This record gives sequence, structure tokens and C-alpha cells, in this order.
Amino acid sequence: MSKGAPTSADDFLTGLKGQRVLVTAGAGGIGLAIADTLSRLGARIVVCDVSDEALAAAPDKIVLVAAVKADVSREDDVDRLFETVKEKLGGLDALINNAGIAGPTGGVDEIDPADWRRCIDICLTGQFLCARRAVPLIKAAGGGSIVSMSSAAGR
Repeated sequence: MSKGAPTSADDFLTGLKGQRVLVTAGAGGIGLAIADTLSRLGARIVVCDVSDEALAAAPDKIVLVAAVKADVSREDDVDRLFETVKEKLGGLDALINNAGIAGPTGGVDEIDPADWRRCIDICLTGQFLCARRAVPLIKAAGGGSIVSMSSAAGR
């Protein structure tokens, strides 16, 4: 490693103090780790998740502005989520589109169409619905970021 090379997230990520961030599927797993890192660096965090247990436990693990139950594949849930974001954060600087599920595997003749649709609804439509609601808030803030996560399994 060269002298002065970044050695931690704190070294890589700067300027996050006070930034308003939404992390989908942020009450557990990778989403919780992302929310925790951003929160420790001074960002103000709202997370959403579908798990009641994870949502109840998240505020004991990290500093959050709000934890909201929301299924990102449901437009009404996403609308309600973004109303909470506006109310609690007063705007948005970044969206971490982290929600996703493992899709069905097997031959095309073996996959249940309902399982296929559920995967598409969460992994694609959910990211679209959240980005669609985030963009006007990010524009109003003068710019920001949307990070959309995906899996190597999609290859």
C-alpha cells in the first residue's frame, strides 16, 4: 500500500455530514452496514425495510432519523415512504437503492411466473419507483446521488 492511501471508509467518504440519505432494505444485512457507515460519517439516515423485526432492532444498532416499513415494489408504500422522507429529512441528497431479492433459478420451463414477477417487481420496478420519487427531491437539493445495487447473480 502506498503512503497516504485510504485505509477505511472514513478515508474514502468525506463531506457526508448533514447529508440526507434514504437506504432501502436498510434495516438489515448490507443495507444496515451502509446506513451505519453513512450515519457514523454524519449523514442523516432514513431506512425502509419489509421486516418488522429488523425495523424494530435497527434504531438500537445505528443512529436513524426514521425507520419505515415499506415494500419498494408497491407504489403506495413508496409514496408513503417518500412522504416520510420529506417530513423527517426535509429533502433528500442521496438514495441507496439497495432492496432486492434472489430470483428464481432453473430452466425457463421450471420457473413459476409468479416468482419471476415478484423478483422483477422488487429488483427492477422497486428501484424505478424509488428513483422516480427521489429525483425531484435531489434536484431541489441542487444535486445528489442515486446508487442502485445489483447482484452478480443477474449475469
